[in-house]
Amino acid sequence: MITGGAGSGKTSFALQLASTLGKTGMWLVSRWPDKDKEQVQVASSSFEWKIIETDPLLPEIIDTINVQSNPYTARNRVLVVDSIAVWLYGEVKAAAKLNLDEKDMKAHVEMRVEQLVQSILAYQGAILVITNEMNSGWDETVAYRRLFHEWLPAINERLAARSKQLYLLTSGIAVELLSKQVKFGRDLG
Repeated sequence: MITGGAGSGKTSFALQLASTLGKTGMWLVSRWPDKDKEQVQVASSSFEWKIIETDPLLPEIIDTINVQSNPYTARNRVLVVDSIAVWLYGEVKAAAKLNLDEKDMKAHVEMRVEQLVQSILAYQGAILVITNEMNSGWDETVAYRRLFHEWLPAINERLAARSKQLYLLTSGIAVELLSKQVKFGRDLG
């Protein structure tokens, strides 16, 4: 898992890391803030990439790739999921357009979040998940934004707990957190 703030270099780091983990890569993209720069990086790499725009079907696409993959070749391929935060924001905005009450909107988003988490955890092969850290002290009055700020940290916590490596990027510098003597909040008591 690779996390950090907006513009911290998560995507570039993930693409470089992926090229050390396999022979080919599938880059599942939910957003294109700097498409030209990132495609140049991919094109100049000797690593073979397939780029798939996933919005809004990210869980379904991960499941399809997993089901259709040859288990022998899956070991040589790296899946880069870019990004959980962008996907979730799209999901909560789409849920808001369904004109559901807040309880039903929350249930709808919860179902989609569970689908995504399960598809990531079920993936058979190397997978790098890019996400964002939430800003603290957020007091949002719009229902779908409240849901985003509620669910992103929850997804991040669930995936981080199952990750073999967890990188935090700040200004393009990555720190691998799980290899350090990190104590989780629940382990401090």
